[in-house]
Amino acid sequence: MTMGGAPGPLVSVEWLVANLDQPGLHVIHVASGREEYDEGHIPVAIFSDLHVDLAKSGRPDATGGVPRRYMMPTRSDMEASLASWGIAPGDRIVFYDGAGQNRFSSRGYWLLRLYRFPGDRVHVLDGGVKAWAAAGLLLTTEPVNPTPVDVAEKLGDQDSAYVATADDVLALSREAAGGGPTRLLDVRTIDEYLGTDVRARRGGHVPGAKHRLFSDFVAPDGRIRTAAQTIEILNASGVDAAQVRATYCQGGVRAALAWFALHEVAGLSDVRNYGESWEEWGNRPELPAEE
Repeated sequence: MTMGGAPGPLVSVEWLVANLDQPGLHVIHVASGREEYDEGHIPVAIFSDLHVDLAKSGRPDATGGVPRRYMMPTRSDMEASLASWGIAPGDRIVFYDGAGQNRFSSRGYWLLRLYRFPGDRVHVLDGGVKAWAAAGLLLTTEPVNPTPVDVAEKLGDQDSAYVATADDVLALSREAAGGGPTRLLDVRTIDEYLGTDVRARRGGHVPGAKHRLFSDFVAPDGRIRTAAQTIEILNASGVDAAQVRATYCQGGVRAALAWFALHEVAGLSDVRNYGESWEEWGNRPELPAEE
């Protein structure tokens, strides 16, 4: 498949417009519920529900059977989504969102990379709906129905370079407690970080984690901030960006955006997303927490 330019992880509205008619290109609007998509989407885009395709509900024993909404899909879950979206082997995907401020699209991107979907064929549309509209391009309310395929792009086992486990995060926390650098970035709200907004059995944060709100990585125009801006933001928080090893939030969605900004835009290749995030950590009483 030949497309103008060599697209990276983040593609512009201009690139997408220039390549919309290319065979094998799929544009996917990710939202938490269908209302946003129905109110207006890019004309060729299909809909993906965050809480159907990219974040699973359940009551796992490992976290005491409490209700959870952001569990990571399995490899077979993601292959089923690819089939339902009509993604044949060799096809290209561009994720975008609106109200998600790039975090829903980043979650889709991160999950596919986690399961070894080729990085040169999956992208995030910088700025999503907001950037599309700002360019004077029309949105439509007409739904686009995907054509499912019997043989979809095959995925692989999880790539540990993309995901941090609770054990990984515990080791990073202990490193910070022992006088080491800041390794963990908590990108929830400040109330969640301080434990006044409790969304698990316990509130608070992982010991040694520094706070920076996920949306700080998004510019006012809706685009993801540049590498230099991202590093400057962390430096202003007293965090050496080069020392960060994992991002987390409540369910690994906001953290996926922070991971994308650090790993894919700023080129900090040692950063991983703690995919299970506080929804796991805060529900496991044996893991330490601070308020």
